[in-house]
Amino acid sequence: MVEDDAPLCQALGRLLRQWGYAVELAGDGPTALALSEQEAFDLVILDLGLPGCDGLEVCRRLRQGRGPQPLILMLTAWDSSADKVTGLEEGADDYVVKPFDPDVLRARVRALLRRSNRPLTTELSWGSVRLTPGDTRLGLGDRVLELTRKEALLLETMLRAAGRSCSKAELLEASAAICVTWERRRSRPTCATCAPSSPPPARPPT
Repeated sequence: MVEDDAPLCQALGRLLRQWGYAVELAGDGPTALALSEQEAFDLVILDLGLPGCDGLEVCRRLRQGRGPQPLILMLTAWDSSADKVTGLEEGADDYVVKPFDPDVLRARVRALLRRSNRPLTTELSWGSVRLTPGDTRLGLGDRVLELTRKEALLLETMLRAAGRSCSKAELLEASAAICVTWERRRSRPTCATCAPSSPPPARPPT
């Protein structure tokens, strides 16, 4: 996810993780290109108005790379027909204009990945531990264990660190990616993933 608006970038990262995808975030063109040299990505969601070098230049350089070619979805406020044509001609696979409907973005991401012939994810491993990003099934030797979504995202973060100590911020970011479901009961919001609320105070004797 390449977006220079930091709050939006973090929000989109959380949204994509809720949908089950492993996500790396970049706030400028040079960082995005550096990440692409370190890891093969299935999909790059790319803003155009980036510092360092703009999204069109990032797209050109990605398309000039010799390694596996990622899918590229441009997500931008540049909404003219000329902008869309230029983006697609420079190598984008799809073009979505801000503001956008998250359900539509999710459908476009899934459609792109469905059309791709390349594997969508790469298995992460450490010793006998194996995990596919986006999956909640953990391989442990010849056994398969079912994890919660939160456990799977935290473990994925640690496996991606490949032996490096994970910072508190990284673990909190993974934890914050859990989708929180709200429901209304008697006009009071309660979080379905939180501990039960404290019981109401006892009424004074009458």
